[in-house]
Formats: sequence, C-alpha cells, structure tokens
Amino acid sequence: MHTLTGSILVVDDNAVICQIMKLALEQNNHHVTFASNGKEALELMQAYFFDLVLLDIMMPEMDGFQVLEYMAKVPELAKIPVLVVSADSQIDSAIRCIQLGAEDYLVKPPNQTLLRTRVNTSLRKKFLHDQEQAHQAEMERLYETVKGANAAKTEFIGMAAHELRNPIAQIATTNYLLSKIGPLNEKQMELLDRINFSLERMQALIVDLDDISRLETGNIRVEMAELNLVTLVHKMVESFAEDVFDKKHELVVNVPEDLPLIWADRDRMIQVFTNLLGNAIKYTPDGGKITIKAVYLPQHHTVHISVKDTGLGIQVEDQKQIFSRFFRSEDAMVQARPGTGLGLYITKSLVEMQNGRIWFNSKYGEGTAFHFTISTRPPDDYEQIRGMETAVPTF
Repeated sequence: MHTLTGSILVVDDNAVICQIMKLALEQNNHHVTFASNGKEALELMQAYFFDLVLLDIMMPEMDGFQVLEYMAKVPELAKIPVLVVSADSQIDSAIRCIQLGAEDYLVKPPNQTLLRTRVNTSLRKKFLHDQEQAHQAEMERLYETVKGANAAKTEFIGMAAHELRNPIAQIATTNYLLSKIGPLNEKQMELLDRINFSLERMQALIVDLDDISRLETGNIRVEMAELNLVTLVHKMVESFAEDVFDKKHELVVNVPEDLPLIWADRDRMIQVFTNLLGNAIKYTPDGGKITIKAVYLPQHHTVHISVKDTGLGIQVEDQKQIFSRFFRSEDAMVQARPGTGLGLYITKSLVEMQNGRIWFNSKYGEGTAFHFTISTRPPDDYEQIRGMETAVPTF
C-alpha cells in the first residue's frame, strides 16, 4: 500500500511516548506536532491544519474523552480523524472513544509497525473522503451552473444522451451475438432475456435525457397501442430484483392476472415504472416494504396503478414542488442519495401524454404512494377519464 504523508498532532503528557511516536511517524516523513493536554491540543487544532490526531485519554486539565466530545460539536474539528493511543486497556474505554467519534483505539506503548499502518490507513481514508467531497462540491457547482442556463442545460443533456447511446448499442450487439453462438439451454436464454430487459431500462434512462429537451421544446411524441400491463409489471419487478435483494426490501405485487389490456406507449410506461419503482427502492431504508398494485375501474375504462413504499416520505413543504423540473428536497436524507430532480417531472409529463393522471399521498417518516391511471381503450371520451376522481388510500 502506498504510504501517504501528513501533518499529525500527537496529544500526550508522557514525553517518552511522544518520542517513541515521533520516531515511528518520521520514518514515513510525517510532520509531527505535540500537545501535552487536551486544552492545548484544541487550541492548536483551531489555529493550524492537521490531517490526523493521535490522542491520549488520561491527561491533565482536559482528558481525551472531553477532547472528543468537544471536537464532535465543532464541524471543522469533527472532520479530523482521531486515533486514540492510551495505556487504558479496558474495553469500555475503547467503546466509549469509538462512540465519541474516534476511528481506532491502540494500547500504548504501540507497536511501531502497527502504528504506522493504522496512521496510513486513516490518512488514506481521509484523502479519499476529501477527494469525494471536492468532487461533490465541483459537481454541485457545475449542476448549479447548468441549472441556471437553460439553453446550455438543454444542449448538455442532448450531448450526454448522444454519447451514451454508442456504448449501450455495443452492449446490445454483444448480447445479440452471444445469443447466436450456438444452442443455448433454458437458463442461458433466461439470462440473455434479463440482459435484454435491463438494456431496455438503460435505454429508457437515455430517453429520459432526450425527453427533457423535447419536453421543453414540445417535440416529444408517444406511440399508443394495446399493452399487457401484467407482463410489463412482472418484467419490471424482475429487472429490479437485484436492487430489491441488496436492500433487503419486501416487494409485494398485487396485480390481477385478468387485467384488461391498457392503451399506452410501452417505452413510456417502462420509463414511468423505472422512475417510480426506482425511487421507491432508493428512498426506502433497508428492510422496507414496497407494494405495486393495479385495479381495473370499468366505469371509467381505466386501470389505477399505485407504487407504495415505507420510505422517507415527503416533507409537507416539498409536496407542492415534487413534480417540478430539477426539484430535489433539501432534506439531508434525500440529498445523501444520487438524483437529478428530473425523474418525477418526466414521469408526470409521460403519464399525462398518455391521457392519464398522476398524484401521490405521503406522510413524512412513514412513506409515499404514487398513483396514476391509464385508459384501457383508444381515445373516445378522454375528458371523462381526465376528470374522474379516484379514491386513494391514506397513511
């Protein structure tokens, strides 16, 4: 493993231990500064930059526990990784330090090789974290720049979609060639079918990018035809199976096999389900429950479909904007997950372009249910369908 160098603050009132750690650390060309107690250490941390702190527990004036408690309350200090190096070998002390924010706990006098290894590991973690933060800050800056310039944004989205098409097309071609190599057994054919359907999902995401540009210019179109919703839902569930498994969700599908065919655009419906089901999986904490339900409403010649989760829910102040273009909640739990703020905007547009309507109900902290309707017949009385009110569940 490549050895990183850094500026390290050693906090210990034992001069002998300080000298041992100094010799060990300087072998890796670290710059070492010393403090003899917690109060002095905090003064140095607030005056100078440090990549890492090696902290003793038992010290005069201010002990290591108090230092950790103080650092946790100051955002800039909380970013500095801390390795506790203490003569206290009690497991309770180690646990308390970790709970207060320390990365590791070593009993002194520490083995010099072990000390250098732990220091290098901590510095590497900090380096990667700092890189990620810098990358995130740069991405946010670029995002705000693009968001503020509509013309540049539209051009960028179109270019991104264009650039993504070639690699996706190559994957599709490779998958096709694999299917022609020779006789395939049932399992192999099943795997190729899954790849094909996953490719459709990926292609649908690229279409999202194209659709934003087209929605803004009024140039998007749908190709309506009869569509088997039951088959589509099962394929969508299969394509998301790995994501559901990884997050230990329970996915319940309540879609009657005898549903009539719907009148819709197949590719647009894949986009709608990709966005709604993808959001439900992404914003539901591990071990949650997601329910897909469909009900035929013969009096309106429509199917009412819902995707319900037990996830984060939507804050009341965000609910009026949830279908707005580029809108993302400021909620920290939402911001911690990747997203562009385009999915629901596109979803609403696509549902409405298929003469349906979409709405939701949500309770923050308990979950969200998105509902939409799709007709079961070609347009002959869409005004009645558009104006209908459907009873929806409440949380």
